[in-house]
Amino acid sequence: MRCAGIVEFGGLEAGPSKAPLEFLRKQVRRTFPDLTWQDEEEWLGHRPATPDSLPVIGEIGKTGVYTGFGHHHIGLTGGPKTGRLLADLITRTGTNLDLSAFDPGRYQ
Repeated sequence: MRCAGIVEFGGLEAGPSKAPLEFLRKQVRRTFPDLTWQDEEEWLGHRPATPDSLPVIGEIGKTGVYTGFGHHHIGLTGGPKTGRLLADLITRTGTNLDLSAFDPGRYQ
């Protein structure tokens, strides 16, 4: 079983926090009181976030290289729309959304 889904905003310099892991254990025990386990692996990592909290979607310069990342903790939610937008950009069929706020060039 995998238990995940905690988000903490602590910055890149903040150390790992064990409190969310204990919260997840508590919720598992409460939800599945008869469940037992022997092995447990803890994993913590940074979310794919950008400084302005907006994803990066579009062509990098005029290179023909396209990118779509930085959806924070909602990548599975934003991924399908990002995929559609990238497909429309690559095939040059036009998008139904103004992508200027997501332009990769905003960090150059």
